[in-house]
Amino acid sequence: MVWIFSGVFLFSAESFWLAIGNARAVDDKDTTNLKPETERIDRFDRAIQERFLTEPNFGIRRIVPIPPPNPHLENFYPINDEEKTSVADFEKEGWNVDLYLFGRRAMPKSSDSGKESKNFSIEYRLNKPLPVTKALKATDLPKAEKLLKEVKTAFLEFQNPNSPNEKSYEFSVGKWAYVAKPVRAVNQSCLKCHNDYVITSNLGNNQYKFRRRQVGDVNGVLVYGFSKSK
Repeated sequence: MVWIFSGVFLFSAESFWLAIGNARAVDDKDTTNLKPETERIDRFDRAIQERFLTEPNFGIRRIVPIPPPNPHLENFYPINDEEKTSVADFEKEGWNVDLYLFGRRAMPKSSDSGKESKNFSIEYRLNKPLPVTKALKATDLPKAEKLLKEVKTAFLEFQNPNSPNEKSYEFSVGKWAYVAKPVRAVNQSCLKCHNDYVITSNLGNNQYKFRRRQVGDVNGVLVYGFSKSK
């Protein structure tokens, strides 16, 4: 109900609080499952991918240093200007950012004859989420298990050169928007440790096509999470 008096609109209390509620609903919608500009994300990903070529140790230990610079540090620690600039830009624009690293190992089960079986054992390596921006705490982030279903799809998409998602796979969980990126075997030295099989396609009914890992195949999946600070 609206009354008009001397050219001024006067809203009833019911209408006023309804308008406020709608404004909040729009605000919540506008800040859910949003993500930064693609170039912003790609720039940060390039910096993180560089760690897999230059930093010692393996897997997540290339992102989380041993020991950490501060024993109480639970956030991502930038090690160069490019990383520092990317994190500062995220924070300046009001983004909450975290990252995850997933690994996968597929090996044929041994048969009674000692030969390789057509049945495979597939194991996924889940690491704890790592806060990137300062306002986040690891305990406030979704556990890696909640992302695993989508990450399994990402592994398959990244192995398909005809997929539109070969280089990037996006999904959302709750208020978080996620962008997954492949960590690939860029040279033969990568295959010395990553010497298992890769899944090339899902045939359904828990059946897959496999082959030995090659240069260019996916060793792991990086997942970047984004939510907007209010």
